Amino acid sequence: MESRLANTVTGAGSEALAIVPTTPTEALRLYGTWLRAVAVARLKTTQGADDVMQEVAAAAVKNWSTLHSQSNAKPWLYRLTVRAALMHRRSLGRARKRIAQASEVAVMRSDASRPLDPLEILLSSERATMLRQAMTKLPSRDTEMLMMKHVDDCSYKEIAARMGVTPAVVEMRLFRARQKLRQILAAQKVD
Repeated sequence: MESRLANTVTGAGSEALAIVPTTPTEALRLYGTWLRAVAVARLKTTQGADDVMQEVAAAAVKNWSTLHSQSNAKPWLYRLTVRAALMHRRSLGRARKRIAQASEVAVMRSDASRPLDPLEILLSSERATMLRQAMTKLPSRDTEMLMMKHVDDCSYKEIAARMGVTPAVVEMRLFRARQKLRQILAAQKVD
């Protein structure tokens, strides 16, 4: 390992060895498990922790030069992780809000052409609620792509440009996301 070993003297006069990472890669390797646990604790679920860790790694590599003392890498990475986890939760909340709005619009569109039947309104509302719940169980990337395709009416090409992938990848990911959504809804026994 390329790290420097720094001898620090404690108040009692005994010496302890502390590993000081010199690169962001070393820091992430050294503290990665702990940082992932922090992300999971902040997210309250393991789903999304990989996305958060990816954001932390990107931010650490990008901003490593702004770190004044490499011995402060651990608290600095902790703050990056907490911030990334909060941003991830915020984006999930926004996605849930978009799903709720889209399902309400869909209910209004379907009921506008014919007289209102209370049973149909109740059933469509229940379907929308179950769909919203199922969408929250999908990975955020899948939810985002489904929302772009079915709510924003984006083409595969437009989604690919936004996501930085090819249209073929978008088509494959949407296919798999729909499969996952069907499985979740089938588990909930929704028609």
